[in-house]
Order: sequence, then C-alpha cells, then structure tokens
Amino acid sequence: MNKNLKFVIWIVSVLIFAFVVGRFREPFEVNKPITTTAQYAGRGHVSGHATPTVPSPSPVSSPATTPATSVAVAPPNSTSTAGSAPAPVNTCSAAATTTVINTARGARTVVATTLPVSDLYQMIDSSPSCISGVVFRNGVNAVHVVRTNGNTFDVNLSDEGGKAALMTKLASAHVPFGVVPVDPVAGFVSNNFGTILMVGLAILFFVGLRRAQAAQMGKMTGMGKSRGKDVSKGTDKVAKVTFKDVAGADEAVKELRRVVKGIVGAQIYSEFGAELPRGIMLKGPPGTGKTLLARAVANETDGNFIAESGSGFVEMLVGVGAARVRELFATARKTVAETKKPYIIFIDEIDAVGGKRSSGMGSGGNREAEQTLNELLVQMDGIIDNEGIIIIGATNRIDMLDEALLRPGRFEVHVNVDLPDRAGREAIFAIHVGKRPLAANVTMAALADRTFGYSGAEIKAICNRASIIAAERFAARLNSMVASGMTPAQARLELTKEVTLNDFDEGIDFVRYGNADPGKQSRMRVEDKENTSVHESGHACAAVVAPGVDPVVKITIMNRSKALGYVQTMPDNDRVSFTRTQALSRIVMAMAGRAAQQVILGTCDTGASNDFEQATDMARKMVASWGMSRLGPISVGQRGAGPFGGGGGNASYGDDLSNEIDREWRYIVDLCYAAAVKIVTADKERLMALHEILMKQETVLAGEWKALMERYPSKIKWEDLDLPLDFTSMAAAKSEE
Repeated sequence: MNKNLKFVIWIVSVLIFAFVVGRFREPFEVNKPITTTAQYAGRGHVSGHATPTVPSPSPVSSPATTPATSVAVAPPNSTSTAGSAPAPVNTCSAAATTTVINTARGARTVVATTLPVSDLYQMIDSSPSCISGVVFRNGVNAVHVVRTNGNTFDVNLSDEGGKAALMTKLASAHVPFGVVPVDPVAGFVSNNFGTILMVGLAILFFVGLRRAQAAQMGKMTGMGKSRGKDVSKGTDKVAKVTFKDVAGADEAVKELRRVVKGIVGAQIYSEFGAELPRGIMLKGPPGTGKTLLARAVANETDGNFIAESGSGFVEMLVGVGAARVRELFATARKTVAETKKPYIIFIDEIDAVGGKRSSGMGSGGNREAEQTLNELLVQMDGIIDNEGIIIIGATNRIDMLDEALLRPGRFEVHVNVDLPDRAGREAIFAIHVGKRPLAANVTMAALADRTFGYSGAEIKAICNRASIIAAERFAARLNSMVASGMTPAQARLELTKEVTLNDFDEGIDFVRYGNADPGKQSRMRVEDKENTSVHESGHACAAVVAPGVDPVVKITIMNRSKALGYVQTMPDNDRVSFTRTQALSRIVMAMAGRAAQQVILGTCDTGASNDFEQATDMARKMVASWGMSRLGPISVGQRGAGPFGGGGGNASYGDDLSNEIDREWRYIVDLCYAAAVKIVTADKERLMALHEILMKQETVLAGEWKALMERYPSKIKWEDLDLPLDFTSMAAAKSEE
C-alpha cells in the first residue's frame, strides 16, 4: 500500500476514534436524579465531607442504560429562613422540549437541546427552583442542565472563566451543580476537532510534498549509496550459470577460470609470488556473452560477488557518483576483512562511467562523469590497498574508455569476447537447442553455416523463435484434428513434435530482418513490389560478378518489419579481415540496387538509403582507416572529442587533408556506382528473369538462383569495370587528375 495512503488512514482513524469516544461517553444518565457525593466543593463545604442526597423529580422515565454516576453538587434549594426574602414563585413551564431517540446500544436516550447562556442566567435569576441540577464536565466548555420537569438542555460557555462565573451564580441562587470527570483526550478532540483536522491535513500535505521532492531528486537521502547488488547471497542470486554453459568464448573462459582458480587456491599462488590481476576488461560486440561470463564467475567462485552498471554511478548532481564508488569499495574492503574471502565487483557497460576525459568546458553531467571516473581510478590503484578485490568490467566500446583506466594495475587483462566462429556457433546452438524435438535434417553444422556473423544472444533468440513457430504449427494441427472428431489423445499420437530446418530459417530471418507480414505484403501496390523486386535483383546480379561478395543464399521481396526485401549472402568460411577487392565489391553490390531501378524502371525511391549508408561507411574506412585509396597508407581515425566529451570536436588533422579525404571517398563511391550500372545493363536479361520470378513467388533460394545463373550466364567480368584494382592504377589515376 502507498505510504501516503497509510498515513492518511492512520490520521483519519485516530480522529474518528477520538471523536466517537468523546461524543458517546456519557458520564451519567441525564434523566436520573442528581445525587451529591463527597466530591462536593461548593458553598463552603469541604471536599471529602458527605452532603445530604437531594432527590429530584423526573417526569420522564426511561430504562437505565448505564449505572448512575455520582457527581458533586451544591446543597438543595433551602427554604427561607427568618428575615430572608421570600423565594420567587415559578410555575417551571417547559421552556425547551426534549427529544427521545433509540440509540445503537438499544436504549432510549434523551437528546438535549441547546440553550443560549443568557437564557440560563435569566432562568437562574427568575426561577432557580425549576432547575434540578447543572453538570460541569472537565475539559468541555459546556454544561448540562436538568430541569425539574425532566427537560434537559446544553449550554455552551466561552471559556474556563465563564464556567467559574456560572458556578458563582449557581451557588448564589442555591442551584445544585456538580463536576464530573471527562476523558482528557476525548474532551480535547471534541473541543478542537476542526483545528486537529486542519493540522493533520497540513502535516499530510507537507509530508507528501517532501516525499515527492525526494523521489523527483533521486531520493536525496540515499544518493551516495551504491546500487550494486550482492548476488553471492540473499535474494539477489543470479541465474545458475557455470562455465559449461558458456560457448564460443574460449579465450575469455580460460582467463576467467584462472581467476577463479586463484580465488579458490590463493595459497598456492601466493607461494609462487603470483598476484591475481586487479582488473579484467571484457570487450566485444553486444550479445557475445560478457554478462554471461560474469554470471558464471559469480557461481563458480566461493567469494563475494557484487554486480553494478556503469550508469548506476552517474547522477544529475555532481559528486554523487564519486560517493557511490567510495561506498562500493569501502563495502568490498570491509567484507574482505570480515569473511577473509576475495570480493569480485562486476561493472557492466563501464563505458558509461569510464569514458575519455576532455579538457573543454563541459556541462555539469560531464563533470559528474569525470569526477566519478577519477574516484574509480583512485580506488582501483591508489593509496589504499585493494588486497582481495577484483574488478571485472564489460564494454562493447573499448575505444571510448580512458587510457588511465586500461593501464596495468587497473584493468590490466583485456579479454576479447568476439562473435563466435563456426565451431563456436555449433557449440552455442547445442546449448540452446537443449531438449527441443528436432527434425532429422536439423544439425548443428547446418545451423552454424546459416548464421555467420550472429552473436550468442541472437542464436538464443533464433532457437526460441523456431520453437514458437513449431509449437504454433503443432497447436493448429491439433485443434484441426480435434475439430474433425478425434480426441486430443488420438490427435497427439498422430502428430509429430519437431522443430524443422524451415523453422530455424524463419527464426534466422526474424532476428536479423524482423517479423514477416503477409497481410501487408498482399496489400502492397504493384508499383512498390516492382521497385523492390528490381532493386533486389540488381543486388543479386552484382553479387555474382563482384569477386569479393559471399555466395547468395536467399533473395526475397517479402515485407518484414526491418526491410522491404533483402539479398542474403553467407560466406563459406569465417573471415577476420577484408581485402581491397572485397571492400570495392561490397560497395558495388550496395549501389547496384539503385542502379537497377534507374536502368530498368527509369526511376528511384527511398528504399536505397541504407545501401548508401553502408557504401559510404565502407568508402570512408578505405580512405581514412585502411589506407586503400590514392591518399596512400594513412589512418587518421575519427573526429576528436567535443567540449562535452562526445564527438563533433575538431578533427585530428587539418582542413586540407579533410577535404582530400572527402573527395577521395566520393570518388570511390562514384566509380562503384558506375560499375554497378554497367553490370545491370550487361546482365539485364538475367535481372529481368529473376524479377519475374520474384513477382510471382516472392522468394528465391540458393538452388533456384544457381539454376537461373546457368540459364542466363553473365555477359560482363569484374576486370571489364573501370575500377582502380591495385595501387599502381590508383597512383596513375591520381597523377592524371
């Protein structure tokens, strides 16, 4: 339940309880005669001395609901003595009418009316004998008056002074009066209910406002506390993962096994004078298993393990991140001293806090990140000893980290967690396939061949998607057979549970290109289908001519959430680098889609934007990073850091070289586009044949494409294109300009 709601309920409950107690606690029965007791303190009598009991007639009769309460009263009205003035004669006519109601407690109760205090004073002066008694209640600024005819009424007084004056008046007129105790809390609440309610609402408002401000500012009272989760104990245990569950990252597993062995057998390592690394940096593309490796360490080691994210240190206010770093390492040192076991700190996405520092004037957020980084550097390898503390960092942007963070003594061991090779993909598929019922034609080798460039996380998603497709197909067939009259048990015996190779193929396409939408595909205009078909046919034809392009395994114009169509290529073997010919081939293939639209249809659309992005990026790298242009073997990298720590600052080279780089990559792109136009023009017959098939069946696989290529052989060779294929021709072309 919300804390504010609990607070409101608590206040309201207390007020209602006190109000009810104050209203319904009757000190005596108003329709019973008032009796005097030893509590009498009026007209010169001493408290503690008994006074005579004075009966008071009561014409109104009702059954007793509570025992009669004794009250202190003044002596009864005495008769005139010799020499005294005669008492005024009064008929005691009913000045107020009482109301009798049935209460929830099952008794008839006389409800008194309210009389102004002036009328009471007039009644005392004119006919005091008509007043049977007056009851004062401690803590309540009101009196209860009982007349001799049985009528009752209440009189509200202004303050305690009014009560004293009334007592004097009653004593002078020989009117019986008494005082009864009232619960102080009930009396206070009854007299000040409105004030208490307003104060309670004000307190509630300010408490709620303070909590809202604390939540908006990130809970100021706990900002300096580390948010890391100790997953080695308690309820924050990570999923049960060991090194046996990690595949495709043999180097990382080997290095982390060494760390685990050092934790378990620290004494042996110390006998040889060996020191375990203070920090291990896991670097690699997203989804390759960096976090999975950290989970494996958490379960393999007997030490303490705490998980934190880089973004968990940085806040809006300067100094919060540094305080969290200090608190985290202080907790680690304290735990090591208490448990005598090593303490492993895992920082995921460490680039969020360990980015390169800049000398420019930055924003407050940048100063906060730099202060946090400075504190992390000091804590990792500063004056304070970190014996027993090991830090594991994970990032996919190692180039963004500050150099001081990567030096020996801090993150001295760098472990590459790259995309898995063919053997690694087979092992990952074997883990994630598990006990799924596979069809006979599904092998781990076949799946690995189809997933070049896929990460471990993507392979897991492929297996899950394939299982979902197979389960949906099985459920649809089962429901159909049951609807035809078979029992569910009989239908299950007839059906076969299996995940087919087609299911995995659909999972592969789903992960990389998104979900297929047959309904949207059927509603596409013919013109859009023709544009897409010609575009993809151009890519396929250029891929055959370009020698550096991988074999085409699938051509489709099926509309998916991430692409209108695509040409899927798959290498025969894993590759770790590109040659210049392969780079030019990829640019030519990327530009061939737009070239085919212009040559065949005489038009173009927006579908080629991603192709241009890939071609431009490849050409830029050829010029500025890989030394594959007429500018020679240079590598000037990316633009420098801006004033706020990001990109967009001054380049690390002059304007003249920058202009030459721009001219050179545009020169490469223009040459490759011209080559693509020549390919689609020369192989127009092959392109149109593929286009017609795609318009009919939307997808062409490797076998059908191979047969089509044999039927329509290419009429152009790579060497016939005007491309500078070597450095000699590049230099000659440069000198001719």
